[in-house]
Amino acid sequence: MKIILLNDKQRKAIINMVKPAERDYFSYQNLNLLTAVYDEEKKVCLTVTRFMSSAITRMDSHYDEYSYALLTPLGCFSVSCTESAGKYSNIFSPLPLFISGQKIAEMIAYYNDNRSQRRDLANEAVKDTDTNIYSYTEWYLKKHYF
Repeated sequence: MKIILLNDKQRKAIINMVKPAERDYFSYQNLNLLTAVYDEEKKVCLTVTRFMSSAITRMDSHYDEYSYALLTPLGCFSVSCTESAGKYSNIFSPLPLFISGQKIAEMIAYYNDNRSQRRDLANEAVKDTDTNIYSYTEWYLKKHYF
């Protein structure tokens, strides 16, 4: 596995799946349109689309909730999971005959364990734009989608 930059075709597939709304900042506030983890064996990418902290939900669950975009040769799919103390659970593959839930869990762990590599790659990608990595998604959506 490795961290990669997303291209415009991948971004459009993610946007079509997530369907962010211009007037609803929460629909894209955690959407990553810059980087993803790529699995060479399965030829799939995974990036975060949504995050909800247990502190925000106040449900006494002690689990953070994540949603990811899983880009496969068969299309773009949503994958959800919960996380507590670095352990990911409730991961179900949308294509279990193609990619297992265990492989998706490995990709999620790799994605989250390589934050600094994602940040460095993202900073390099935006250096020639009029934005930064923290506002890139909003900038991209306004330029290409909204």
